[in-house]
Amino acid sequence: MQKYLPFLLALVWITSCRKGDLKSNQAPNTQISVTEINLTGDERLNSEVSLSWFGTDLDGFVQGFEISLDQQNWNYTTSTDSTFIFAIEPGQDTTDIDFYVRAIDNEGQTDQTPAFLRIPLKNTPPAANIDDTRGPKDTAFCAATFYWSASDPDGNETIEQVFIKFNEGSWVEISQTQNLISFLVDTGVSNGSATAEIYYGTRLSPESFTIDGLMVNGNNNLFVKSVDIAGVESPVDTSSSFYLTNKTPGVNTLWINGHVNTIAQEYRSLLDANNINYDFLDYGSNMGANQPVYWDPTFRLILNLYSKAFINAPSSLFPNTVTGQNASLLNYIGSSIQIFHDNGGKSLTTCSLDPTEDLTNMSGPFPLEGIVESNGFVRISRDSLVFSVSTNPLFPDIQPSFTLPGIVPIIKAADSEDFYRAQLSPFNGWEGDNLVASVRKNSNNKITQAFFSVELHDYDANISDLESLIGEILNNEF
Repeated sequence: MQKYLPFLLALVWITSCRKGDLKSNQAPNTQISVTEINLTGDERLNSEVSLSWFGTDLDGFVQGFEISLDQQNWNYTTSTDSTFIFAIEPGQDTTDIDFYVRAIDNEGQTDQTPAFLRIPLKNTPPAANIDDTRGPKDTAFCAATFYWSASDPDGNETIEQVFIKFNEGSWVEISQTQNLISFLVDTGVSNGSATAEIYYGTRLSPESFTIDGLMVNGNNNLFVKSVDIAGVESPVDTSSSFYLTNKTPGVNTLWINGHVNTIAQEYRSLLDANNINYDFLDYGSNMGANQPVYWDPTFRLILNLYSKAFINAPSSLFPNTVTGQNASLLNYIGSSIQIFHDNGGKSLTTCSLDPTEDLTNMSGPFPLEGIVESNGFVRISRDSLVFSVSTNPLFPDIQPSFTLPGIVPIIKAADSEDFYRAQLSPFNGWEGDNLVASVRKNSNNKITQAFFSVELHDYDANISDLESLIGEILNNEF
């Protein structure tokens, strides 16, 4: 029995050792789904790269990962994939990115041999574009508004500069964040080369720099290009050609027409009879084809070049391709008219109103609070008067040459006065006030804003009375 004692002692020692020994934690293992990228020359990847990775742990589980580009600075993540936009050094066309990822297990131990992938990159040129659907049509008057955009497959944040120019003019750097940009031409130039002020978005003040190269009474193109951090320029994009006209020197009245040509001609005769010099904006013919896409700032910039405005507007609705809005001319110009009057401008408006249209953008800018609403309808017969309630005897009564249906009397604004009323013929239970014109006045009791909810060209039974009314407002009150 004694001869077996050493063996038994050894067995006890081995058994006791195994029972008390705790196996040490094993580090996790990490792999990147793509083991290598063998691309050269133009086949290299652009700066935006999608990668995925995974980890395994034999004695636990992987709770996260750390990612590094230099094995010195590590960023923790629990994701197993991501899209990266890698930076290419300024001035460099290509580069290689060293990408490392290491798994971390449930006990906090990291993979001591991180997975590695070398990523060959080539800078991709940026792009720049002008959206012609939002730009001026065939002709621009004084001001033009454009919408541009820039992009880069390597990430839009790699775009470092954007430049524009007109025709053969100088390239001008503009803000990368201001995609809506307007140009107000130097009104001192009647013909030939001119500079323009630059307006971002709907800002009321111009930028501190200008742009040259525009041609007054000539065709113009806007060019845009972008430059990325590697100094690579995009292809130059060009706008559609447009003809630029300018404000007439010395003219301070702007006529804004919302009617078709035949009715516009009637108003032209009324203005000409009073020897009124004006510039003409035709926003009515061809179904409003000349209307700006961006009323603010385009129309606002034009309007503020003048001190007087004459507006004739139907109740017709015009579509706007950018906003999707379908509204009357007065609804579109309301905010610009408000700024115009705040700056001391004066206006005479003659219009018809659609009782179904939202008048929110009109009440306030024009001297009305709303319209008279009633069952039935009302009209003005050819033997009825639209008569002045002003104490000024120089405002004549006017009369239509035929019966006019669909009259919409107004409720004046709190800061305005009654101006003209109408002898109305109500039908089917219609009842309400007969006010069809209101005015705002200044401290000298002079009219600064006159608003008619009837279309004055229809009140031509005595054309000299109609001419006198328009002349008294535009020439004497204003």
